[in-house]
Amino acid sequence: MHEADTTGRDVRCTERALYDAMIARDFAALERILDPDLAYVHSTAVTESRAQYLAGVARGLYEYEHIETPDARIRVYDEVALIDGVCDMRVGVTGAPKESIRLLFLLVWRNSGDGWRLVHRHATRIAAA
Repeated sequence: MHEADTTGRDVRCTERALYDAMIARDFAALERILDPDLAYVHSTAVTESRAQYLAGVARGLYEYEHIETPDARIRVYDEVALIDGVCDMRVGVTGAPKESIRLLFLLVWRNSGDGWRLVHRHATRIAAA
């Protein structure tokens, strides 16, 4: 097994851990995975810092039921990794019906020495067919 294969797998596992933490509203895991310098760009063009995003999750602005990126592409460049592709998710405000949305997305990860941390997320909504 090549080191690049192992690194790509580590990044993909961290991506899945991020989605699992988002769905579970696991703030301890989110704080480990989200870089302090995070820029989280929603498909609505709203950009949030790590603190703003976590506060939105805590207030129930983002309640996730499902997040999948089955055909995402991973590229690793030394201490930086990119994941991009199409994301399917069900999300909405707590207590409201959830909406299925499809996004083009880019995740930028940096190796912090103690694991991969998400430093930038950018998404664009794909119009329903």
